[in-house]
Amino acid sequence: MHPHLFQFGRLILPTYGFLVALGTILSLLLCLRTARLLSLDTDKVWSLALVAIVTGLVGSRILLILLNWPRFGVRALSMSLSGSRGPGPAAIAIAVATAVVYALHLGLPIRRTADAIAPSLALGSSVVSIGCLEAGCDYGTPTHLPWAVVFTSPAAMPGTPLGVPLHPTQIYASLVEFALFVLLLWLLHRPHHDGEILGAWLFLGGLSSFLLTLLRGDVGWSLSGLITVTQLVAAAMVLAGGLLWLHRPQPTQVSHGAPYGG
Repeated sequence: MHPHLFQFGRLILPTYGFLVALGTILSLLLCLRTARLLSLDTDKVWSLALVAIVTGLVGSRILLILLNWPRFGVRALSMSLSGSRGPGPAAIAIAVATAVVYALHLGLPIRRTADAIAPSLALGSSVVSIGCLEAGCDYGTPTHLPWAVVFTSPAAMPGTPLGVPLHPTQIYASLVEFALFVLLLWLLHRPHHDGEILGAWLFLGGLSSFLLTLLRGDVGWSLSGLITVTQLVAAAMVLAGGLLWLHRPQPTQVSHGAPYGG
């Protein structure tokens, strides 16, 4: 792992922060392409994506600092920048709530706009998962599999087991999200109902997230010790994705992908 991409004197660039920025840029560029494909106003979608990303990242980091402050004190500030378990569900919830409100304000169709954004979410998550590997967060449970990873750097996130072979759950998550990204792009170029792309991302992304928590040693916050917050959010994603596929618009509202590209 390489928690610090480079260090010049007291100036340190966290690898996690760099990959979050890279994933964000790639997601924004992809979002413009998918918006054009679905005949959406790219300027409005760009504004929507920026607002959702900023509020999701900043809001979740502030929440992360507040939750970790009683335990880690001032160290919670650096943890919020270098990566830590927990902000994912919060970031998703804050970004989605902001995006829906702002999309309504801009007059964008909710389902079709969400379809344009869904592949970007999968791509961004794939890149950020590698950042988690470099930071030492989202680590897995002990294993003797030949592809196990062993963290040795003292700069790893607090609580990360050092010298112990662990499931590379960050790599699992990255591969799953990238495969989901490819699948969503394929679906986007085929005839589909508005909301189906989002539904596929919610259902498959939530299902994979829930299953991966079973291999994670960094379980995060739990509710009464019965279910973690991540599992609860993942279950809600699966339910929402299934409902979107069950309650699809009438056939007259089918999007055909390429013909909308202009």
